[in-house]
Amino acid sequence: MDWKKHLTAEEEELRTIVGKLDAARGGGLHGRAERQLASRSLNAKLAGMHSYVQDFLSGRSDHERATLEYRLRVEYPLYSHLSSLSHVPHEYVEWSLV
Repeated sequence: MDWKKHLTAEEEELRTIVGKLDAARGGGLHGRAERQLASRSLNAKLAGMHSYVQDFLSGRSDHERATLEYRLRVEYPLYSHLSSLSHVPHEYVEWSLV
């Protein structure tokens, strides 16, 4: 599988997880449990995608890395946005609203 197909499928899974987070909003105790499960899934998915991206970028020249990182930001906006947020200290991001 090439990297674009892989990341496109992963981006779709991210959208599904974010949809589950949104659906579980305000659902009482059951909704909170579903939200925690979806949040853990989101964290695991982001970690896996980040690992895949870093592996894909390794061994590339600075120019190739910069070009590919730009393409990632443009072609996979949800991953790029959530990945950026995951690197911000937790006291600055209200993850319950993501």
